Amino acid sequence: MNKKEYDTFLQYLKNEDKDQALLYVLGLLDQGKSVVSVYEELLIPSLVDFECEDPNQELCVWYEHTRTSIIRTILEASYAYIIKEREQRVQKRVLVVCPQEEYHEIGAIIANHYFSLVGFDSYYVGANTPNEDILLAIKALTPDYIAISVTNYYNVIVTKKLSQQIQEQYPNLPIILGGQAFQREDSLQQVQHHFLLQNYHDIVTFKKEVIG
Repeated sequence: MNKKEYDTFLQYLKNEDKDQALLYVLGLLDQGKSVVSVYEELLIPSLVDFECEDPNQELCVWYEHTRTSIIRTILEASYAYIIKEREQRVQKRVLVVCPQEEYHEIGAIIANHYFSLVGFDSYYVGANTPNEDILLAIKALTPDYIAISVTNYYNVIVTKKLSQQIQEQYPNLPIILGGQAFQREDSLQQVQHHFLLQNYHDIVTFKKEVIG
């Protein structure tokens, strides 16, 4: 990690300066810094290492939401660089979803970008998607894989139900899990799945395993 770049970016976030944070990241991408480096060295750490110094916890929630909103804007603006860097398509579809009541979608958006970057046709349908709508999306898009991103541990139960429904209706559809909720072994054991992918390296390795 380039500490100077990270400290500069972090200061923009602390000031809630969305414009300068966005322009700074786009400037780094224009200078040749890769999308993965930007995500892994700036965006992800700025969320994982978030610490609120304000004693008012209600304001801390506001600060966290503001930072998340800024990161989401940067991710959306960065997609043009995903297209530029994308590897040759592998003719496989991945559907990336957040289950019902899961509002933390940054991880899912990043996963969607990573899958696209390595050549998959990746589709993301948004946060807090009801199970019934996810099943309809599977029917419409006929993906080769479905990736479920869960940040909040308390959403493991609804994810368990979703995975069971997928297995019942689409028994040949491999399920990929990812997100902070599945860093806990007990939550991972509850949900039927075929793969656990938590970062870009995992996705690259997954591609090699399933595509060759």
